[in-house]
Amino acid sequence: MALFVKKVTDPEEAFQRLIKKDKKASDGAKAEFVASMNHGLVEFLCDKFNETEEQENRLLILETFSAYKENLSEEDFRVILKLFTNSDVLLKEVFKEILSGLNEHNLKAATEILTTSMDPDVHKTIQYGIENSGVLGRILEKWNKFSLKDQIIYIEEIVLIQSPKTYPIFLEIMKEEANEANKDDKKILQVEFSKHLDKIKNPDFMDLCIKELPLIASSMRYPLFKSLQGHGKAFFEKFFDGLSKKSENLRLQSIKIMDQLVDPNSYPYLFPYLLDTAKSVPSTTAEAISKIVKNFCDELEGLGEEGRKSKAIKEKLDYFVTPLVLCLDDSYSMVIKSITECIIRIGKFEENVILANLPLIYKHSESYFTNYLRGLDVNNRKRLLIKACCYENIETGKTALTLLSDPSEGYVIETLNTLILEHFLSIPKAIQVGIINLMNDPKMQNYATEIINHKDPEFRKNIVKTLGESGAPNALTLIGTKIRDPEVSIREEILNILDLPHFKNMGALDLMIVLLSDINADLVIKTIEKIREYDEPKVILALTKLLSCADQKLRKSAHEAIAYITKRKYLSGFLQMSPEARLAVGMSLIKMDPTFLEETTKNLSDNEPSVRLLSAQILESLYLSINPDLKANLIVAIQDPDPKVRSVVVMILGRIGGVSVEALLVSCLSDRDDRVRANAVEALLSVADISIADKILPCLTDTNNRVRGNAIMTLWKLGYYKVYDSIVEMFRSNDKWMRASVAFAIGELKDIRFLPVLVNNLNDKDPDVRRNVVKALSKVADPYTLAPYIRPLRFDTDEKVRKEVAAALTIKQQPR
Repeated sequence: MALFVKKVTDPEEAFQRLIKKDKKASDGAKAEFVASMNHGLVEFLCDKFNETEEQENRLLILETFSAYKENLSEEDFRVILKLFTNSDVLLKEVFKEILSGLNEHNLKAATEILTTSMDPDVHKTIQYGIENSGVLGRILEKWNKFSLKDQIIYIEEIVLIQSPKTYPIFLEIMKEEANEANKDDKKILQVEFSKHLDKIKNPDFMDLCIKELPLIASSMRYPLFKSLQGHGKAFFEKFFDGLSKKSENLRLQSIKIMDQLVDPNSYPYLFPYLLDTAKSVPSTTAEAISKIVKNFCDELEGLGEEGRKSKAIKEKLDYFVTPLVLCLDDSYSMVIKSITECIIRIGKFEENVILANLPLIYKHSESYFTNYLRGLDVNNRKRLLIKACCYENIETGKTALTLLSDPSEGYVIETLNTLILEHFLSIPKAIQVGIINLMNDPKMQNYATEIINHKDPEFRKNIVKTLGESGAPNALTLIGTKIRDPEVSIREEILNILDLPHFKNMGALDLMIVLLSDINADLVIKTIEKIREYDEPKVILALTKLLSCADQKLRKSAHEAIAYITKRKYLSGFLQMSPEARLAVGMSLIKMDPTFLEETTKNLSDNEPSVRLLSAQILESLYLSINPDLKANLIVAIQDPDPKVRSVVVMILGRIGGVSVEALLVSCLSDRDDRVRANAVEALLSVADISIADKILPCLTDTNNRVRGNAIMTLWKLGYYKVYDSIVEMFRSNDKWMRASVAFAIGELKDIRFLPVLVNNLNDKDPDVRRNVVKALSKVADPYTLAPYIRPLRFDTDEKVRKEVAAALTIKQQPR
């Protein structure tokens, strides 16, 4: 029929008819294209395929090619197969029909796609077409009949097909030849096959080879691995999975091949074999790792400093460094040197790798690392060691100190100078201490002496300051050697250092005492200001010596410091002192510091209640020395919310006296606190006369025993004697303290007229009352008068009462 089909003279016109909805017109155009098909028309239709988005039009074009499939040339197929990647499922089915037209003459166009594409879908479709065309079957049928020469000729063609049906042939080629007569021929074929291995892209072939690896000849393993390397990480992951269970010889040969491949994808899978039980596997693995690391470092070097800052490179660094660091362990002793060398190699480009792992690097490769340091230029070496000392990991700093402990190394002294003068305060405290210890090391004695005695005063001052701020305990020893430095600024710096919180100890105090004998008076005065804060006896002793010096300013400063220390101790220990000690030390303070009492009265207005109370208690002990000029400060305190303070102030004001005081004391008789009222009644005796009695009389009915007792005493002493009824009433009270207080009060009056009322209460039911009655009787009458009344109480049930009776009956000797 084709003989009567019209030829295509206008491709564009024919194509427009091809894509018409009119099926008859379309079928006619298709027949014309098939009858007229040549390579030019193939290219024309392929262009139209790419230009149109309509699936129906694309389908018509492919159906046209399918009708001509038996006559398509290699070049025709090559152009048509480029359309494959833009096709959907339906179109791919038509491609399978087109591929069924493959034969020995145009097969290469299809196999080229197989060798360049890694897409499994592409492989599957093309291989289906090849098998459906029958060309694969015909080739396989001929293979076993081929001579060695023919096999060599056709091996590439079979490889390019990449069909799983060809894999048995490939495996057979790669196997070791058992027949000695055929070994040479087999090797020739293996060499030829090796040239084409890299063209096999199907992952299934990779899986098969890994599975059958023990059967593959040793000479074929490297070219095989080299070809499978193209699968990237997937190959190495599958290959190493289970390798540890293979024979020792296979493991060793496999690692050797990895050593030849130098592929970074194999890198993480190599590390477990550093602990392989086979003798040669760990060292071979270490060599393979070293080569991969070297290649990576060559890459880093080529990137330059800026290029190494990228995120991708940072991720690569982590990829290479992490497994190496995990091997810095004694269990990797056989290969530890190689591992540390790899870390150092990477560390040349990323210092933090070395810094983070310096302790273990130095431990396992001390010699190598020391030589590495020596090979660095001066600035880089100094920077690395200083960074190590400042590093957050203390162990890194300690390792750096070990490296800096050998003064025979030329770089040590210069590095220490820069470290101490420019970076010391950035160093962790523990490393600061280590550096100070280093300077105290006998091996470093010359350096320490040289640096602490440097001819430049500013340099010496900086060293002293740096040592001081370090807070290292042994820094004090070095600082002490400069206590007599000829430069006063250095001695002043030492004084400032000794006052730092971390030097509040006996060693610093001893050095301060030395400064008290300095030739510079201003420095001594500054020292006095600081040393007076210490509470050590030796401070007072040292200051006392200055009281006899020729310099008036020094004597005055020392005197004030002694007064300051005495006052501090007096204030802090006041509550623990006896009344006698309070008075004695207080009087000394008044002599040393004339402003002491004034400051104390001002403290009655302090915001802190405890300060106000202590001030009041001190003033109570020293009331005889209180100047009336200070009355104003006391009057202010009469309104203090603390009744303890008010009660003390009331007593002091009473002892100071004055017209204005009387009215204040009278107002305090109605204070809500018992102590204030009691003290006010007592204080009025010192400032008032009998005219004030009417103001005091209400106190005779107060609810507090001490207020009533003091009221009786004050009224009697002022000349108001109408208190007998109040006395009797208090003795009749159910409150034992009322009875005890009235006994005490009339005893203090020492008037024989109270003898009867006291005798009437000798048999009180409470021993405290009986004791106070006996004591009062001893004050109002002599033992001879008392004896008949109190002798029966010698057998009282209460021991204290008996002792009081014995004392009352004792005849008191009159002084001659």
